[in-house]
Amino acid sequence: MKRSVVFLISVWLLCISEVSSQTIEMDYHSKPLNEILIEWRETYQLQFSFNDQQLSQYEITIRQIFTSVDEALSALLTNLPLGFEKRQGVYIIYPLKPPPTSRKITLVGKVIEAKTGEPLPFSHIRANGQQAITDIKGMFSMNFETDSIYEVTASHLGCYMLDTVLMAGKQHIMVLQPSVYGIKEVQVTNNIVEKSIQVGESPGLISLNHHIASYLPGNGDNSVFNLLRLQPGILASGEQPNDLVIWGSPEGTSRVKFDGFTIWGLKNFNDNISAVNPYLAKSIEVQKGGFDVRQDDVVGGIVNVAGKNGNLNQPGVNLFVNNQTLNGMLEVPLFKKSALLLAFRQTYYNMFDQDDVSAYSLLGNNARFEAVPDYQFRDGNLKYSLQGNNGDLFFASLFYADDNFVVNAGQESERRNWKQQTEEDNHQVGGTLYYGKSFANGLASNLKLSYSALYSHFQQLRELSNRHNTFSVLKDNVHAQNDVDELSAQWENTFFIGARHTITSGLEFIHNNLVLYEDTFETRYIDLSERANRFSFFAQDKIKLADRLSLTAGVRLNHSLFLNRTYADPRVSLSFKTAKHIKLNAAWGYYHQFLVKSTVEDESGNYRYSWSIADNDEVPVLQATHYVFGWAYTPKNLLLSVDAYYKTTDKLTRFIRYEDENYIFSGDSRSYGVDLYIKKDFNGHSVWTSYSLSKTEEHFPFYGQDEYRRALQDQRHELKVAGLLNLRPFHLSACYVYGSGLPLYDSYSDDSYTEPDYNRLDISLVYQLITSRFSGEVGVSLLNVTDADNIKYSQLNRVPIDQINTIYINSKAVPFTPLLYLKVHF
Repeated sequence: MKRSVVFLISVWLLCISEVSSQTIEMDYHSKPLNEILIEWRETYQLQFSFNDQQLSQYEITIRQIFTSVDEALSALLTNLPLGFEKRQGVYIIYPLKPPPTSRKITLVGKVIEAKTGEPLPFSHIRANGQQAITDIKGMFSMNFETDSIYEVTASHLGCYMLDTVLMAGKQHIMVLQPSVYGIKEVQVTNNIVEKSIQVGESPGLISLNHHIASYLPGNGDNSVFNLLRLQPGILASGEQPNDLVIWGSPEGTSRVKFDGFTIWGLKNFNDNISAVNPYLAKSIEVQKGGFDVRQDDVVGGIVNVAGKNGNLNQPGVNLFVNNQTLNGMLEVPLFKKSALLLAFRQTYYNMFDQDDVSAYSLLGNNARFEAVPDYQFRDGNLKYSLQGNNGDLFFASLFYADDNFVVNAGQESERRNWKQQTEEDNHQVGGTLYYGKSFANGLASNLKLSYSALYSHFQQLRELSNRHNTFSVLKDNVHAQNDVDELSAQWENTFFIGARHTITSGLEFIHNNLVLYEDTFETRYIDLSERANRFSFFAQDKIKLADRLSLTAGVRLNHSLFLNRTYADPRVSLSFKTAKHIKLNAAWGYYHQFLVKSTVEDESGNYRYSWSIADNDEVPVLQATHYVFGWAYTPKNLLLSVDAYYKTTDKLTRFIRYEDENYIFSGDSRSYGVDLYIKKDFNGHSVWTSYSLSKTEEHFPFYGQDEYRRALQDQRHELKVAGLLNLRPFHLSACYVYGSGLPLYDSYSDDSYTEPDYNRLDISLVYQLITSRFSGEVGVSLLNVTDADNIKYSQLNRVPIDQINTIYINSKAVPFTPLLYLKVHF
């Protein structure tokens, strides 16, 4: 019996072997797969298991002979989402599972301030190891390939950090509480106050929150620039609050932007009034160098000031008065999602007296000099904003400002009388229409239309008369006008491609108008009226190469229709987080500037500056290369950073005017240096210090030797120390700035110079007012406590009296100035 069973099994296995190795001939044209397998079952005595309806979808065309069933079946299923296996003599046909695809999960949210509903730009978001920064709408988007629940940390300068858990799939609103409240009864504990200053997130970048500036000395009308001048790499010596010198950049190569339009800078003879109303400033970004392709076409640095949008929750009135100006702001919420904001500043008397302008002779002439100044300033802002929970933001921001400064100087001697009147009148307007939208898939898009203009008029009359007769001689008669405006339209888009790529691209159109003329004794030396258009395209990719390493690479293409030429500016940066609190940054970039501020130097060695449109003839296009390296250590309540840079700027323009002829020269400059910054926060107090070691040199063909000289803005050392003590309701602060001095050249043809040091100590005491009806502050600031005799280089004027005597007229840098102020909010 056993032998019979063994024999039958052997015969059965042999039959199977023969069937599996038998020849199968296929010749099909568009025949359904299920019918082919049925045919095989009948012809070759095979057994199959399959889904008849599913296989009927596939039509087969093949003509081939195979020596086994397995080979024939494999060929039959080639390029089909089907597989097979053989179990107990039955061929099972099954659908293949598609390969796992990476699933993109998008987390979208908005960060706003609790009390006002203001969107908070430049806020930092961290979620499951990824980082993002909110845009001007307060929006952020992050892409993930796994998970759908995230531990998220949101932080903004001057606000308490927020830790929360968010789910993907819907838009979130994250509400941050300001760290400073005007309500004494509320105490917030167990919260970390985010640092008021951030350095090291990107190469050459400083992020500032304006909240801290309200307690610094001179916080009234100049708190924005008082805060800026205390940062490393921004020149404080010389006191030029509106045309910032950043990392040795020549005048006119850095740009200040407010709500997207350019602040050209009024002459602003009073350094206690800045061109940006402090009531309106919300967040400030300083790009000292090495910035990416999204930024403007300048070769120096960029300061972006984001303005407030207005309180969405309740109306408010803010009033500020000190012994120099009046300042007021009105906020009115409209229809729950929009707000109207109106602000106005005005000087209410001539803030200068005779002691604020000095006139002296280096030769020790005993004759009496007098200089009497007169100054007026006003500005206004109007802004309407509309924002939605879905991330949409629309605003219209308008601005105007003007100032007028007159100095009447004179000298009386036994033989002659000399008198001079110098006047400069400046007017500025600006405005932006902005619409931005963020989509659920992470796409962010915005449109911006901006316009700004500066109208500047200068005149100087100098007369010399004989006291013994009526004979008089007009020694100088200059009238100059310099008008510049800019209209720009920009469309920018940000795409999130997976978790490791963020692509930004945009188009921009820029139109410039320029008027420049100068009359000397009614003879027109300069008469220029130009307009120019250019298009810009920019694109960059921020790539996360590893968990701690990211690369940003892009290019900006500028095509000038005025010059019929295209300029390419490639830029790249690297950020590497070596440890939890340590970050390394590096950047390289190429930059061009088409609207140029040229130096105009007269026969007496006086400097003025005029805007020009580059024509590559008399005024070439500025070009620069930036190299930036940075290191930052940012543990809790401590900030330590080091920035090193090297910048070259080519094609600088300088006009030199003699009595009978004018000359135009083209030169170049180079800047290099190191910034050290240390800041410590403890128990609600803050102390910081910064030190800048730098050198800026320039070369022009008219120099006596073929070598570089110190540039007008060159300073070797600058040390800044500041501290704020929170003794609520009292706030005590102090800041000190020391500069080793800028070169004061005798003339353009002589390389000899003097170099007076700069010293200034400011202190402030603020008392917070808390009542049931209003909040506010009473404060006193003492500027230049030691009454150091500092020089304001931009306003030094050399006046030749005769062949051997020269008078130097200079409106002093800020002297000892007590400022009393009252600020209230209803």
